[in-house]
Amino acid sequence: MLSGAGGAQDAEPACGDVLAWPGRKPAHLVCQGCQQNRQRQDQPFEVRCQVEDQHALQAEAYLRRAHGLPKLQRYCCMWDSTPHSWRDRRTGYGYVLLMATGETPVRTRAAWPRIGNVVVRADGYAQGP
Repeated sequence: MLSGAGGAQDAEPACGDVLAWPGRKPAHLVCQGCQQNRQRQDQPFEVRCQVEDQHALQAEAYLRRAHGLPKLQRYCCMWDSTPHSWRDRRTGYGYVLLMATGETPVRTRAAWPRIGNVVVRADGYAQGP
C-alpha cells in the first residue's frame, strides 16, 4: 500500500492503500501494516494483509480484477499465485503482489472455506528497474 504524497510522480513514496485502487478493496482483505524494508534492494515498502478462509475466493477475484494477480494454483502442499508485478501509471511506482496459503491438505477450490488464513503481500518500489 504504497502511495505518493499528492499522487505526483516525483513525490516520495510512503505507506498507503495501493490495493484499494482502482476498485473498492473488500473489507475482508485486512492489512496488518506497512513498513519500509531498508535491508532489501531498492528498500521497498512491504504491506502484509490477511484474508480469512471463507473470503479467500472473493479476495482472489478482487485482486485478479483490480491488479491482474494470476489465479492461485496448488503446488505441493499449499496454494499460491506467482508473484505479479505492475506499474501505477499515475505515480510510476512499481509493485509486486503475492497471495498464498500456508501448508494445507485442501486440494480443491470448493474446499477453500477450510483452508485457513491466506496471506497477501504487496511490495512497493519507488525506483524503476
